[in-house]
Amino acid sequence: MRSSASALLPLLVLAACKPPPPPAAAPVGWHKEATGMAFECYFPPDWGKLPETDRKMARAAALDAMKEQWAGKRDGGMSLEEGVIDEVEVTLLGRPAQIEAVVSQNLEACRTAAGGGSVEAWASAIKALPAKLTAGECLTPLDYTMFDYLEIDTGWQRPLRICKGDKVRVWAPVGDKFRITDKGPWINVEGDPAQPTTSGDWPCTIEGCRAGMFIMKFVTEAGVELIKPVGAELMFEAPEHGEISFSINDKTFYDNIWFKNGGITDHAAINVEPAR
Repeated sequence: MRSSASALLPLLVLAACKPPPPPAAAPVGWHKEATGMAFECYFPPDWGKLPETDRKMARAAALDAMKEQWAGKRDGGMSLEEGVIDEVEVTLLGRPAQIEAVVSQNLEACRTAAGGGSVEAWASAIKALPAKLTAGECLTPLDYTMFDYLEIDTGWQRPLRICKGDKVRVWAPVGDKFRITDKGPWINVEGDPAQPTTSGDWPCTIEGCRAGMFIMKFVTEAGVELIKPVGAELMFEAPEHGEISFSINDKTFYDNIWFKNGGITDHAAINVEPAR
């Protein structure tokens, strides 16, 4: 007859080999953790396990959930202005894959606030999202044609945003005449060939610059300026994101006049278009 210890041995072996229970499924949606959170936070799904169509729908649902919370429609003390929320939404809709990272970041900020942390820091992080998500991007490529008339009685005109790598053709007709001093010669956008301006306090002082010439200024986002002579035509490729504007190469503008012939006054047109 077997001893009682021998009879229990198979049961002990079976108990030792029994697999542990599966881990609890991660929460999805609104959930209050049992660690003392004062309010619910939105938990995203496991993005990598979702089919592409379901993943897109889950992104939209997560964005709606965050907007609801940011607008103060749930507990937690968060209440952002509608304009701020709209700006974040527009930024994310243009970059839908970024929603997944933002949801995770928002969850951590929510957890911190729900555990007694700063709601203000959470709100500040949300307000900073558009600038953070678009850092280094250029949203205004110059991929259209701009037409305007050259102004000779003022400084820099018609600022246009331009992206790094944009190639543009800037040109103006040479048939229209004007002068930049009371007794000076009648000139066109090519400027006065008898008066180069490679020194002095003229706006354009590099080789090829002339008094009265049609010129362009490019300013990078960091504030670095580059002034180039245009004349009848200039082909330009932007080395950085920035802004271009136009003027004539002059130090005073009050005495500048267009040529008149009878009742017709000359007016030179500025054209800026993608280079082909």
